[in-house]
Amino acid sequence: MTVRFRRWPSAVAALLAATLLAGCGGGADTSGSAGTASPARPAEFSIDFVLDQTGVVQVFTGAVKEGWDLRIDQANQQGELPGTTLRTRIHDTQSDPKVGAGLMSEVAASDAPLAVFGTSSSIAPAVAPIAQSAGLPLVTLYSGGPGVVDAGDHVFRVTAPQSSYHHLQSAYFASEGVKRVAIVYNNDVGTLKNLAEEFYPEAAGKDGYEIVHSAGVSAKATDLSAELTGVLAAKPDAVLMLVLSQQNTSIVTQLRRAAFPGIIAGQPGIGRQALEALGSAADGVVYPIDFTADIAAPSGKAFAEAYRARYNKDPDTFAASGYDGATMVIEALKVTTGFDRESMLAALNKVAAAGFDGAVGPLRFENRDARVAGMMVRWTEGREVPLNGTGG
Repeated sequence: MTVRFRRWPSAVAALLAATLLAGCGGGADTSGSAGTASPARPAEFSIDFVLDQTGVVQVFTGAVKEGWDLRIDQANQQGELPGTTLRTRIHDTQSDPKVGAGLMSEVAASDAPLAVFGTSSSIAPAVAPIAQSAGLPLVTLYSGGPGVVDAGDHVFRVTAPQSSYHHLQSAYFASEGVKRVAIVYNNDVGTLKNLAEEFYPEAAGKDGYEIVHSAGVSAKATDLSAELTGVLAAKPDAVLMLVLSQQNTSIVTQLRRAAFPGIIAGQPGIGRQALEALGSAADGVVYPIDFTADIAAPSGKAFAEAYRARYNKDPDTFAASGYDGATMVIEALKVTTGFDRESMLAALNKVAAAGFDGAVGPLRFENRDARVAGMMVRWTEGREVPLNGTGG
């Protein structure tokens, strides 16, 4: 028996329903209404995952799905939900808010008891209100911009927003005597726009430095030479890259060619692929992050070992987010009193209230929004090296 199926023509639906009931021993109740101590578990539980699988964000989501798949397979293989096999339905947004909104509308109109979204903060605000309006519990991965969890009480974010730990980088600037900071940022990516336009101007005042230049560019821009000319003309002590993927490669390359002597800083979305492509030119780049392969937390170490064993490579923060997103759903399924939306919402709230130890270490929630300790790392010879003993 499966907990839900897609809408079919009535004749097919009737046949499916009869078959499912027959397979459940004469129609055992699986509604799982509130107050049922031990809900009848479905033989198969499908999770709808609306994912930015292709498009501009796809450079990250391969790792997200690897972390997700690892955790789902662990639950199935270890029998964490006795008698139930977990499945995933991927719905590709193509990194397009309109496509994402359409897909979430389809999921919301189905029998899905919950949904998952990842990862872009530009697309999350288009999908979160749809889930909220439909009473569909939604777990989001990354999606760190404002307006996501604020969509309503059915929306959870399992990846701590960057603004909750970027104070570590601001404090690092202060500790290194930085007085002048130049920023290049994506003005069409909610998380990064918020950091550049709100977080860092305020943090600069607190930590004693000045934002001497700030240039907003589209995440789709391929030529950043004009922006870098402005950055270098401002003579900063540090350059902060709040941009996605290959744009980081472009900025670092141009700064190295110009023999820039200061600090080159970034954010988790810099991505391992971009740094590895730079070779030794990436050495010394610093950024705050919620997870690194050398994390000290026991639960993080266990995740890293399992990920290496399966994929023969180190995990990154995006793989960790996929793993922790799956963990939150699994933990909710362990404590739910039913498989309807109301019961799943109550279960997710229970998990959020208790928190759990995930790939990023101890994970706690404030108003359905994840919080972690975070750490500063420096890219050195192809690895993220935690600074000052940090590491979860």
